[in-house]
Amino acid sequence: MTVKLSNEFIEQSTMLLKNKNIEELNKILKVKTGLINFFETYNEYVKFKEILNLRSENSEKDRDMGDFQTPKQLTDKICEHLFNIGINPLFLIEPTCGTGNFVISALEYFPKLKYIYCIEIQEEYEWYFKLNLLCKSFEQPINIDIEFHKDNIFTHRFSNKFLRLLNKSSEHNLILGNPPWVTNTELSVLNSDNIPLKSNIKGHKGIEAITGKGNFDIAEYIIIQMVKKFSKYKGKIAMLCKTSVIKNIVKDIDKLNMRLSNIKSLQIDTKKEFNINADAALFLADLGYDREKYCTVSSLYQPNHKYNIFGWIDNKFVSDTESYKKYKFLDGKSEFIWRQGVKHDATKIMVLKENAKGLHINGLNEIVKIEDNCLYPFIKSSDLKERIIKACNKKVIITQASLKDDTNKIALKYPKLWNYLLKHSEYLDNRKSIIYKNRPRFSIFGIGDYAFKPYRVAISGFYKIPIFSLIFPINDKPVMLDDTCYYLSFNKFEDAFFTWILFNTTEIKNFLRSIVFLKSKRPYTKEKLMRINLANLLDTLSFEEISRFYQKNLRKFLFYDFSKENFLKYKSEKFPKVKSLLHYI
Repeated sequence: MTVKLSNEFIEQSTMLLKNKNIEELNKILKVKTGLINFFETYNEYVKFKEILNLRSENSEKDRDMGDFQTPKQLTDKICEHLFNIGINPLFLIEPTCGTGNFVISALEYFPKLKYIYCIEIQEEYEWYFKLNLLCKSFEQPINIDIEFHKDNIFTHRFSNKFLRLLNKSSEHNLILGNPPWVTNTELSVLNSDNIPLKSNIKGHKGIEAITGKGNFDIAEYIIIQMVKKFSKYKGKIAMLCKTSVIKNIVKDIDKLNMRLSNIKSLQIDTKKEFNINADAALFLADLGYDREKYCTVSSLYQPNHKYNIFGWIDNKFVSDTESYKKYKFLDGKSEFIWRQGVKHDATKIMVLKENAKGLHINGLNEIVKIEDNCLYPFIKSSDLKERIIKACNKKVIITQASLKDDTNKIALKYPKLWNYLLKHSEYLDNRKSIIYKNRPRFSIFGIGDYAFKPYRVAISGFYKIPIFSLIFPINDKPVMLDDTCYYLSFNKFEDAFFTWILFNTTEIKNFLRSIVFLKSKRPYTKEKLMRINLANLLDTLSFEEISRFYQKNLRKFLFYDFSKENFLKYKSEKFPKVKSLLHYI
């Protein structure tokens, strides 16, 4: 945040503030800046003079609040765009005004503006906001009322005066701003006060709330609260935020009973504007009208060039409505259960690498000698780049065969492993996730009968391009995956082989592209994969088409001479409800 002060401005401001009482100063400053009660106390007056005397700001410490003060050229660009599409509000609400660049731009671009309501929690920003206003007042008259509150937006009560003005007005309002791009969990780590009292705003229950779905962006919370508070008034909301926030708002629009329509995501270049790498956009929508459950994506710099539309179609949430229409026949319920890999949260202890001498080395660079029965081949998401996996150089310690297993039995059955776990118990006993609470000591998750079947078809949750890998057992042991991977497991090779072919077809990949959000941290999730209905795919493909696809696209990775009889047997066993077998014969 930078407020550049000319020598002339400093001299004029110093004279303005000289030898006057607070009441007199507030009257003068109200006329000049529009700000109601520029100073609440004499101490504030003294503080402001100190800041003014510094002549320049010397910040660089705004990690708390997770904020990026919006550069003036960007606030100008946004306000110019809003005005060009017919937005010219009478009332403006800025729930996290920071140093005030949005307010200054609004003064320049919205001629009908009569009242601005601002909230900011950080004291330092308050003074730079007021300094910005004072600077602006020397450039142009500010003939509006500005109501400022130093307060926490999560507990703030809007003034009765302002709400009465809104109730009396039939004019459209504008909620404008750039709320913090940080999650409630991250703010908790920072011990910030700028955090909602209730973190699980979407009502996630059980394991979902525990393992991360209760975590959300502060910007998302603020936008939701603004929409709920002001949707009874006609108006617009325009907020900078991460694109994931916009996706979540559209996804939860019914669940949270939000009245939004004409929703747009105008993407910005965060490297250019903030010198950071993030996917962000201007969230723009109408308040107080009928509910629309889709969002048009374009660029702030080329708003008329539409990229795509995402949202709800036929009660399904999709990332590209046009593409989805072509492949929606595949949307249903998976015949298979997708599993997530092993979760242990102690990589340094539980994952071992095999060196050139065949020794097992843990993450502490220690040689580990434990019973081989407890060690399984192990691959991570980064290993799932290959179509066929038959080897790996890592192993993982498996302490349970099912979630209910009593791990104390390890002491008798595998004493070397037990001693190893005890030696490194500080890593395992202090795992932060609440999922380990009231569980057996040294327990893991993502384990069950399914984990010990020999063959797998797997996908990384992270990659943008969906690659389904066929994984063979290694040294007669099933391969375990980490918890960023998703997989299906099979006892028979042919079941895994044919399933692998089907998931690599163009139809499945195009369907996935129409429902996943590639800019998400983890585009591919169990929720998305469980929507793939292979039976419907089989209704559209003949054996000859599947065979040709394999020969052209997958045979180079794995040669297997299969017959129509092999395939029909697989299909009848795994998909008994497919409409007809006639076109395969």
